[in-house]
Amino acid sequence: MDDLEASLPRPLPAPYRAFLSSTPASFLAKNDRTLVYGLDSVLERNQTFETHLYCPGHLAIGDDSGGRAIVLSLEDGSISAVDMGAMTPDSFEPIASSFSAWVDAGFPHGG
Repeated sequence: MDDLEASLPRPLPAPYRAFLSSTPASFLAKNDRTLVYGLDSVLERNQTFETHLYCPGHLAIGDDSGGRAIVLSLEDGSISAVDMGAMTPDSFEPIASSFSAWVDAGFPHGG
């Protein structure tokens, strides 16, 4: 967890931090398409996707198994989906107002 937080411009939102602390698996399938990255893979995925370059202030926390990343805003905690080929904030599709709301809704992956 320390390596991940050291790579970010601000601390993880508390609900997401708690989720990662209790989720050692690399990937968790949460419904028919949504994969959520566990602590073992979230840092590697964000380095591979270069999230810090294309989506400053965001963290890729999963994907829809079809080319769209699920990203968490480190500023307000909101969840959005974005095409992995155009990972810019102007291409975000809002999914949930917070990580907790996303979990409560069953980990939707957007349209």
